[in-house]
Amino acid sequence: MKKLSQTLAIAIVSFAYQTSIAQIKPYTVANAHSHNDYKNNIPFLRAYEKGFGSIEADVYAVNGRLMVAHSKDEINEKRSLKALYLEPLAEKLQRDPQRKLRLLIEIKENHKAVLPLVIEELKPFAQYISSPAKPNRLSIVMTGAVPPAAEMPDYPDWITFDVDHLNGFTPQQWQKIGLVSFPLGRYVRWNGKGVLNKEEKKRVKGAIDSVHAAGKMIRFWESPDTKSSWLALMRLGVDVIGTDDIEGLGDFLNAKAKSEYLAPTAYPVYKPTFKADGSIKKVKNIILCIGDGMGLAQLYATYTANRGQLNIFQMKNTGFSVTNAADAYITDSAAGATAFATGQKTNDRAVGVDAADKTLSSLAVYAHAAGKKTADIAICELTDATPAAFYAHRSERSDNAGIAADILKSDIDIFFGSAYGHFTTKVDGVPVLDKMKQRGYTVIRNFDEFLKTPAKKVLALMDDSVTRPKIEGRGDVLTQAFKKVTTAFKNHPKGFFMMAEGSQIDYGGHANNLAQVITENADFDRMVGEALRFADADGETLVIVTADHETGGLTLLDGDIKNGYVLGNFSTNDHTGTPVPVFAYGPHSGDFRGVFSNTKIFKKILRLMK
Repeated sequence: MKKLSQTLAIAIVSFAYQTSIAQIKPYTVANAHSHNDYKNNIPFLRAYEKGFGSIEADVYAVNGRLMVAHSKDEINEKRSLKALYLEPLAEKLQRDPQRKLRLLIEIKENHKAVLPLVIEELKPFAQYISSPAKPNRLSIVMTGAVPPAAEMPDYPDWITFDVDHLNGFTPQQWQKIGLVSFPLGRYVRWNGKGVLNKEEKKRVKGAIDSVHAAGKMIRFWESPDTKSSWLALMRLGVDVIGTDDIEGLGDFLNAKAKSEYLAPTAYPVYKPTFKADGSIKKVKNIILCIGDGMGLAQLYATYTANRGQLNIFQMKNTGFSVTNAADAYITDSAAGATAFATGQKTNDRAVGVDAADKTLSSLAVYAHAAGKKTADIAICELTDATPAAFYAHRSERSDNAGIAADILKSDIDIFFGSAYGHFTTKVDGVPVLDKMKQRGYTVIRNFDEFLKTPAKKVLALMDDSVTRPKIEGRGDVLTQAFKKVTTAFKNHPKGFFMMAEGSQIDYGGHANNLAQVITENADFDRMVGEALRFADADGETLVIVTADHETGGLTLLDGDIKNGYVLGNFSTNDHTGTPVPVFAYGPHSGDFRGVFSNTKIFKKILRLMK
């Protein structure tokens, strides 16, 4: 009868528990546990300030005091539970009325001596301590040499216990269990690298499910302290993730919300015909597509989110571009764009000039000289580094007024971007915008007007709202702008050159925001799909896709191609020196195979343009 009652009680609690955690997958630093916290150089405070939801201290009863130590020979009269944990905890709880914490106190020996001291030393915390009748902010869980199950109900209701088994408890005793902790080695032998195999997952998941079915939370000890291990435990539904690497796990969990992405749907990709791809014939039109900040990890993350499809990955001829600047191993967008716009390495922050500040001619200039139409399109400020590299000549990319003024010397037919205000600067007392109108340009502020204009010379300067991030609601601006240009230029007898930039992949990398990286890269990829479609219809168009640099040091830690899920990790909020991919499609696309300097992109294009 007692066993039946116990089973029924556990089943009822289990149902409520499973219902409450049915959607528990967003892990936060509140799920983190500082294992052997007292061994840290700054006990308690490091884990607490990192936001950990659980902190552990081992204690001995020594002359009426609780002393923190792993073994008796480590006992030091200055390292008491009160001094290291309770006094700083009291101050923190007073200052932070929202904070919740689990204090896991491990009894090293003699629970009969330790527990009365715990009761005494925690009396000042009565207003914070949680109990079954009064859930609160501070949970006390005793672990280690805990009393036998039969004695557990003898202690105050706010003291709960951590155990490593589920058997032999009455319903009353089971109510005293606050946590179940298993050694991971009981189920698998794993060094924390790679992934658990199917059978290993089954064993570990079985242990987790058994604890959840009993209505309790679970943690594993003796688990590897690696990102792969943390992820494996999270995937399987472990409630408390233990670590000795406080900053590592804390940073990982704090960044997790911005480091994962689940695409709601997949978009279709264009299937190229490859009819003219790789052929050695005349190239009439050249479309240079720049994914700012786009490395292989960004591309594969987008491929994963799109359920295993990417327009860019349809392109068979591929290479790698080495991106270093003249004065730095790691380039910025100014030097990177200048390299493939002009064929010269330059210093970081310089646009359209070499390392000695000498003015350089861009591909747009050579295209115009060859009688081609030209366009410079970006989903950012038109004065930003990449679009500026095709018309401006400044040693400092932040010289917005100077860059805007340089547009007066450019013969590019269609400009598209934002930063209207930069072009109100005056040259010889006249605003740049007015001088551009005098040169025959139609200045456009409205996107629909841009799409409809029959004007041959266009300076389209959109409001920032038009070029806002995709995750903030930007529409299909890049692809529509691209189609507008190709429609305007397609019948020009000598063809055209266009630079079209997916500008904000880079922004997502700088922000360490994977959702922004992927949504911007997907938007860029859709435009590339239209470029491939145009190339197939035309037969004389070469499409090149590359990046000025990689941003964020993105690595991919987990993903699910079938469901469009990606989890990444950023090593920096800046650019890296990693070479970036180059893809080409159409006539002479084979010229872009291999590993080469970014300056070679200019030289390969220029050779085909002449």
